[in-house]
This record gives sequence, C-alpha cells and structure tokens, in this order.
Amino acid sequence: MKFFKKILLVVAGCILFACVEKETSLTTNDVKLNLIPQPNAIKTYAEKFVMDESTVIYYPESNQELKKQADVVNEVIFNQTGLKLPLESYDKIPQKGIIISPLEDNESLTTDESYKIEINTKKVLFLATTVKGLFYAIQTFRQLIPLENEKDTIKITCLEIDDKPRLPYRGMMLDPARHFLPAKDVKKYIDAIAMYKFNTLHLHLSDDQGWRVEIKKYPKLMELATVRKETDGDGVPHGGYYTQDELKDIVAYAKERFIEVIPELDVPGHSQAMLVAYPELTCFPDDFEVRTTPGVSKNLLCAGNDKVFEFYGNVYRELAPIFTAEKFHIGGDEAPLDHWKTCPKCQKRIKDNNLESPQHLMSYFFERISDTLAKHGKTPQIWYELDVPFYPETSTMYTWRGGLTPKTIEKSREMGYKLICSPGEHAYFDYPQAKGEETCDWMAYLPLEQVYKLDPGYGLPQEKQAHIIGVEATIWGEYVKDINRAFYMTFPRAMALSEAGWTQMDNRDWNDFKSRLKRNLQILERKDINFREPKELANDEFYLNNF
Repeated sequence: MKFFKKILLVVAGCILFACVEKETSLTTNDVKLNLIPQPNAIKTYAEKFVMDESTVIYYPESNQELKKQADVVNEVIFNQTGLKLPLESYDKIPQKGIIISPLEDNESLTTDESYKIEINTKKVLFLATTVKGLFYAIQTFRQLIPLENEKDTIKITCLEIDDKPRLPYRGMMLDPARHFLPAKDVKKYIDAIAMYKFNTLHLHLSDDQGWRVEIKKYPKLMELATVRKETDGDGVPHGGYYTQDELKDIVAYAKERFIEVIPELDVPGHSQAMLVAYPELTCFPDDFEVRTTPGVSKNLLCAGNDKVFEFYGNVYRELAPIFTAEKFHIGGDEAPLDHWKTCPKCQKRIKDNNLESPQHLMSYFFERISDTLAKHGKTPQIWYELDVPFYPETSTMYTWRGGLTPKTIEKSREMGYKLICSPGEHAYFDYPQAKGEETCDWMAYLPLEQVYKLDPGYGLPQEKQAHIIGVEATIWGEYVKDINRAFYMTFPRAMALSEAGWTQMDNRDWNDFKSRLKRNLQILERKDINFREPKELANDEFYLNNF
C-alpha cells in the first residue's frame, strides 16, 4: 500500500506542475526580486499570490519532520507580517494554500541542497528531495515576503525558482579564543548565517590568548588556560569557556538549521594558553602566561615528545562525540620553527625518521595528529602553508594568505587535496571595511565590493578548480570583543560571500547585488541583528532606487 500511495503522490505532483500555467494563466514579466544569494534559475510573472489570515499551510500527513518545517514557514511569516496561519496535514496535494510537497526523488533536483519554489495565484509550493533543500527554499521564501503590507493582506510575486548551490561548503568562522562569545550569542549568529544559506560554522576554540573548551581529563586547562590577566594593556581580566553540555547544545541548535559546527584546536603553534597549564608539552618549558596581545608565539608543541600526541588523543576522545561533523580543524599556520631547530627531542625525531628538515618534521607532526584524529572518525582541516612539504592525504586545506591563492590552488590540486577558499584579500572579515575604521596599522581594507569580487575558482577551467569545495570568511577575534561587533563585521559582507559560494559566476553582477542589498539589511534590522550600513553606497543609484 505504501508503494501505491507513493505512486499516487508522484502522479498528483506531475499533474499539478503540468497545470500550473494553464490553471492560472500567468503572464511572464520581469519582476524585480531582492534575493540573496541570487538563485540560479528564476522565472517571474506579473500576477500575485495573496496571503491573509485564512491561508493554510499544508504538510504531508504523518510526517513530523515536514510538520517542523511547516512550523518554520509559519514562524517566518509571523515574524515578518504578524500573521499566524493555520496548519493542516494532507494525504492528497491541495489545490490552494502554502504547500510543502512530499520529499520525492526528482531528476532535476541534483543535490541534497537543491530546491524548487512554484508560486501562482492559488498556491505556494515548496519542492525538495531532502529536508535541507526544503529549509533553503524557506529561506528564499523569507525574502519574497514584502516588508510593507496592505493591512492584513500580503501579496507575493508569482514565480518559479529552480536552485542549487555552486559549492557544497559555505562557511563562516568565529574566534571566541581571542574574545569569548557566550553560547547564546553563538546561537544568534547561527540563526543569522542560516538565512543566507551558509552550512558551516567554524569555531576557533584555542589560541595563544585563550583555551575555550572543557576537557574533563585535563582540569588545569579550565583553571589556567581560559583566563588572561588583560587585553592590550587594559588591565581587565578576560576569560570564559564552553562546557561540553553547552557545546552539545550549540551543535544540536545548528543541526536544526542545517549547519555543521567544526571545531578548531590550533597545533603546533598558537598553543601558548594551553602550555600555561601543561608546559611540559613544549620544547623549552617555562612559567608561561596566557598571551595578552596579538601576535605569534615561538612556543610550539614539541614534535619530539610523544606525550603531545597522547594529550591530543585524549582531547579528541572527549570532543569527537560532541562535534558530529566528520572534519576537525587543527590549525597548522604561523608556526615559527626556531625552537624545533634547537630542541634535542625534535632533532632526535628528525634523525630517527630520516627527515630532511624541520619543515619535514612539520609534515610528520601533522601525520601523527591526523592518525590520532582518524581513531575517532575525524579528518583534518588545515590552514595551507606552502613551505610545508606535504600534508596527510585526507586533509582539507584552506587558502588564506593574501596574494598566494593562485599558487595554493595549483599546489593543492597537484597534491590531491580538497581546498576551501578563504583568501585574506577577499574573506578576512576582521579587516576594516573602509578608511577611518582601522583597528590596527597592519590590516588591509576589505570593502564590500572586494568581497563580492571573489571567484572561488579564480577563473580557471572547471577541471582545474574541481578540487575547490567551498568558501569561508574568517572573523579573527583580536579586535572583535562581542557578538554585536562580530555582526557588524559580518554583514553585509557575508551576503556578498554567500553569493560567491552559492551562485554561478554567470548569474552574478555587482550592480544587481547592490540593488538587492538594502531590503535584506532591513530584514536584519527587524531581527535586531547588527550590521554596517554601507556608507560608500550612500549615493549609489542601484543601492538606493531598486528595492
């Protein structure tokens, strides 16, 4: 019976689509939409779907998973219009209302993030093969709802959208290591980036300036490594860390919004806070302090000390069940080798393993860490440094150093690594957005237009960029002291980056993006999400007149 019921639903769906234009006599028209990221195929019509308090949201009978998404639709409508709509289940696709279609295989929906929206004068229909695709359809629908309504009536443009992402990994990175961000603020950030179809939150959880995760086997971490005595000479102690229960809650919250949380514990450099608690794990132990200023410490983990790998094995054992993502970021950047060159244990490791140089010892170190991660079902993500001879085969690399991305794309392709595009000149969101907003003298400017110019494939033929799986922006936290500042540095630049990860290059245009921007900033304002008004566009006709 289940088989025949499924066939009936598919047939009903086919009949519905075949009749859409005939039933509604829609008139093709070039209606302006303010969607970010720009969908990859849109057809608009002159007519409107009219929604009021009698409009019903329908979901398939006995499907609690889809009922939950129907609740999301209702919440979106209520938050933007004040209308609370009735929900009803169905066993036969209705002829009117807002309808969540059954999740069915569809040859035209080619990824688990693909979706379609069909809107005519009688109905809004969401189609997807997965709940994730359906969730993205709802995020697009959020932007179709007008912000100004006629009394209790909402008119929505009739259209057809057939959409899927350009790249499977679309991430944002927060850095609570430098300035701790409470769990409730991280959740608010998750809500914001989910609206623009980001599917990864990368949490930078350890650095010289602080360790931010509870590890029960190593209590001195929480006692000594999570608090610094001041920040840049302000005389104010700063600290905080996430309990394992808080991390579980963050991961579960993100999962409901189809975002994976990927933790980062930086090794072998950026480790001074951890070494305050366990100094025996560096080459030359000392009475360390948690670093109070930005910069790079020369106190690395000792590559010649097996207790280092034992320590991180125990750390990964506690964290692996909490973070359900298969990837685990291990840092790997900015690790000066001065101490390794003079450390007897490191030099012995080089000799015993017939390694050619301290750089090859770095490759050895990452192999050992990767092997440790593999025991817990994880594969490493690493900031790519071109002077490291090789990385573990299972690594996913990040290009990040300004100006080196073309070389990194080439080398990672030759070495067989997957690559995430996070170049400083396009994706470092801690950089100031305009002159006059400087926080320090070494940061370059990163205006909105420069973010938008990012082509993750750098114009290469498809076969030479096939290993590039995504984009990510980083908000390093040295000068980002709270979540409001993080939001200010994120938006609207994250909207530009979302288009780099989602929209095909042929469908992207800077002037068109500007025309879609102002309305989306109004959505953020209504949700009490901080952002930077793009003052440089104050007299721009596309920004001002096309929303």
